[in-house]
Formats: sequence, structure tokens, C-alpha cells
Amino acid sequence: MRKNNGFTLVELAIVMMIIGLLLGGILKGQKMVENARVTSFISQVNSYQAALVSFQDAYSALPGDMLTATMRIPNCTGANFCVNGDGNSIVGLYLDQSTGNRFQTDQSGTTAPQVETTMFWKHLVLTDLISGVNGGANPAGPAWGETHPSAKTNGGFGVITFNHAGHGGIWVVNRSSPRGSALLSPGQNPISPRMAEQIDRKMDDGQPDEGFVQAPDDGTCDNRINGSSVRTYLSTDQHNCVLAIHIL
Repeated sequence: MRKNNGFTLVELAIVMMIIGLLLGGILKGQKMVENARVTSFISQVNSYQAALVSFQDAYSALPGDMLTATMRIPNCTGANFCVNGDGNSIVGLYLDQSTGNRFQTDQSGTTAPQVETTMFWKHLVLTDLISGVNGGANPAGPAWGETHPSAKTNGGFGVITFNHAGHGGIWVVNRSSPRGSALLSPGQNPISPRMAEQIDRKMDDGQPDEGFVQAPDDGTCDNRINGSSVRTYLSTDQHNCVLAIHIL
């Protein structure tokens, strides 16, 4: 008679332990990758803030809005699709909290003041203050890595002038596309609420509606606690969020 040999309890325990170690390693690796992306994202935003301050110190103007860019910025010519701003100390259109549409700003305009949102990055790259943007790119065809910088997470960065909760000035917005609205349907935005909260906590206060890092109030990235005015990020990895970060 043939004897059927099965696994002993010790052998099963060893197999389960190996599986557990493999799964733990995979999850740990994913966490490390996510943490690295958050750190890279924050470093990227900080570099734009430093570049903006350096530009202001050198030219006493805002990139994109500079009235004499074609006279003072190297290679800011028609051949590079580089134009002047209107010099009103606003990059693009000014939005106020009452308008409620700070995430709707299209970055693809080709005439002032909308074109300033593309010129913001062009003026910075032509003065060697940032990289990752093509100084000769045409604003009529906005694209990440060309007219606007790609983000270390997903999507890329646009720029707006906005006032919310006492924080007025220049904000960069991590968005999926430079065209149309920054805020798309759930799952189509650049980052998840979990990652947005990590970035917010490291850079600011962890609250999506306060401080220098903010997210839209749309119910998919964050919600209100017990119907109150306090909002908190949702606990999900679905890509539901865009983030706006105040840099000046």
C-alpha cells in the first residue's frame, strides 16, 4: 500500500512564516516608496518657493506677471514664446474665497492675464532658477515637463493667485492636467487623501481647509466631522485629491 505523506505542522508553520515575511516586506517596500515620493514632492515645492523669492529679489517682480520680461530676462523672446505679464502683482486671474473655484483655473490661456500661469514657469527656467520645464515651449500646448513641471507624485503643477482663510498670494496646485479644471472626478486626481494628509502634516497643520496646504471641499478627498465646520482627510488610497500649497 502507498503511503500519502502530507505536510507536518512544523512545515506548515515555516511556510506560513515565509509568506508572512514576504507580504510584510512588500508592504514595507510600498510604504517606503510612498514616503520617498512625499519627501520628493515637498522638496520640489520648497525649490519653487526658493526660486520665486530669488526671482523677486533679482527683478522686483513676480515671474509670469513681470511687465518688462522681454527686456530683462535672458532669451525671453518671441522665438521662445516668451511674453510680458501685465505687471499688476497677480499671476493669472485673482480668485477670492467667495468665488469657491480656486481649483477650476485653466492653465492653458495664451493671452494676458491667463498666459501668466505658463509664463510663471518659463520666466523661472529662463533665469536658471528651476529645471524640468522647456524654456521654448508654446503655451498653446500646455503639457507636464514642457510648459509646466511634472510632480514627483502624479500629474504636475499649476499656479494661481488666491486668498483663503487669511492666506493670500501665490499658490502652486498639484493637478492631473494643465487644461480645464484642476479638480476631476474621484480616482482621476493626482494623489490620494492618505498621501495628501502626509504632505499636509509635514508641511503644515494636517487640516485640508486651513493653513498653507489645502484641499478642495468636495466630499471625496475630505469630509466634515459630525457635520461641523471642521474637515479632515478621508482614509482612502483612491486618487481623489488635488493640493494647493501657498508659496508666497
